[in-house]
Amino acid sequence: MLPERDRLAVWREVYGRLLFNIEIDPIPGFPFEARTELRRLPAAGLSSGWRTPAHFRITRPLLATASDNVVLAVVLRGRAEASQLGRDVEVPRGGAVLMTTCDVGRHTLLDRGRHLSVQLPRQALAPFVRDFEDRLLQPIDPRASALKLLRGYVLGAMAMGESAAAEMQRLAAQHLRDLIALICGVPEEEVAAQGDGPRAARLKLAKLAIKSRLGHGDLSAESIGALQQVSADYIRKLFREAGTSFHDFVLEERLAQVHAGLTDPLRAHESIARLALAAGFGDISYFNRCFRRRYGLSPSEHRRTHSSAE
Repeated sequence: MLPERDRLAVWREVYGRLLFNIEIDPIPGFPFEARTELRRLPAAGLSSGWRTPAHFRITRPLLATASDNVVLAVVLRGRAEASQLGRDVEVPRGGAVLMTTCDVGRHTLLDRGRHLSVQLPRQALAPFVRDFEDRLLQPIDPRASALKLLRGYVLGAMAMGESAAAEMQRLAAQHLRDLIALICGVPEEEVAAQGDGPRAARLKLAKLAIKSRLGHGDLSAESIGALQQVSADYIRKLFREAGTSFHDFVLEERLAQVHAGLTDPLRAHESIARLALAAGFGDISYFNRCFRRRYGLSPSEHRRTHSSAE
C-alpha cells in the first residue's frame, strides 16, 4: 500500500531496526522482495517467510539497543553465510546456525529462499547447554533429527493462532527451547529431565493443533502430520503411547466442546445441532449416541438439567 520508492526504507526501519535491531542491505543486482510472518510467544519470537538475497547485519552502533538473545536461523530453501565472533560459516539448504543479537555479526541469504528463525533469551537456553559459547556459529547438519523436528514444530506453533491458551503458548516456547538444546548436542535424557522431551513436545503440539481445528472437515492424523511434517502413522503412535488413540482424543475434545456450549448461558439460543456441527460432528445421530455414552444424558436432557439448576 506504500509508494514503491518508500517500501524498502519503511521495511528497513520497521522490520529491520524497530523489530529486529538489524540493518538490511539488499545485494546489488537483485531487486529486494520479502514476505515474513511473525509470531510472539512467552519468552520466544518466531518468524517464517522468504526473501531475495540480502545482508542482515548487527552493526556496532546497534549494540546500544541490543537485547541479550540467541537466534537459531534456519535456511529452508537457498544458501546462506553467517559471520560473528570472528567465525564464518556456510549454511546449506535445510541447515541452520545459532547466533546472538548482542554481538556484531551478519547473516546473508545468497539466493532467493525461504527461512525461519527462533529467538530466545540467552538466559533461557545457556544453563541447559554446556560450553554454550562454543556452540555459536557452528554449522548444524540439515539431517539432524532435532532440527527436522524443530522445523515442523515452529510451523505448527505459528499456526496455532493468538487465541491459543496462555499455558499452551508457554509450553510451546519451552518445547522450542528444549529442541534447540537438543540441536546443540545436549543428550535427550538431560533435556527430558529439565522439560518434557521432544516426543512429549510433539504430542502436545498435535493436541493443540487438534483443539484449534475441531470444526475442520479435513481433521485427521494425515492433516496433523502434514502440519508437523511427520507421517500420520507417527502421529497415531504418539497417541497410542499416551494410552489413547487419535480418534478417541478427537472425539473427546469434540464432545467437551459441545458440552461447554450446552452449559454456556450466552449460547442458549444456539441449537444442539449447530453446536455439534461447529465441533466437527457431521452425523447428528452419531453425536447423540456418543454424547449419551459419555455423559449419561442426551444433549437436550443435559441442557434442560443445567438450565433448571440455574
